[in-house]
Amino acid sequence: MQVLILMIFIFFAALTQQQRELVITDQRVKVSGYTSLGKFNCDFSRVGMKDKLQLNSTGDLSTLEFKIPVKSFSCGNFLLNNDFRSTLKANEYPYALVTVSNFRLKSGNVYCSMVLDLVGQKLNFPDILLERNKEGMSANLILNFEMLNLSPPSKFGGLVKVENQLDLEFHLGM
Repeated sequence: MQVLILMIFIFFAALTQQQRELVITDQRVKVSGYTSLGKFNCDFSRVGMKDKLQLNSTGDLSTLEFKIPVKSFSCGNFLLNNDFRSTLKANEYPYALVTVSNFRLKSGNVYCSMVLDLVGQKLNFPDILLERNKEGMSANLILNFEMLNLSPPSKFGGLVKVENQLDLEFHLGM
């Protein structure tokens, strides 16, 4: 009987430990916004990774850093790609740096901290909820051009304007 209880304890301890370790296999970042003509999406993805993370840890396995080339974002066509890169000053700031850390489990949900370094501005998001889905975990942030010290771009003498709000979706695949 004691052996059975010990085996059950070991099984549940191993199960709990597995849930505290995450293996990240891909990352995706999608920036969405609206213009006076409609919606646009620009995205970046990297697959084939294998990073391990531990929840509620303070060591090396609790931080992920992603150096994303701004020129690697795809917006669907070369005109939108060029406008997006120009707006984000890709020649002056060729990389966006995303640091995700402090992964923790609270009330059955996973939270993290994120620092976004983009166009020379560092934005801190200390308590982001990562929503679980069948492919991994995602977080959604709302940014605006003022946060980045940028002005919303406009084209053709103001006929085509970009709205101030940008939606950023960050996905970690498992």
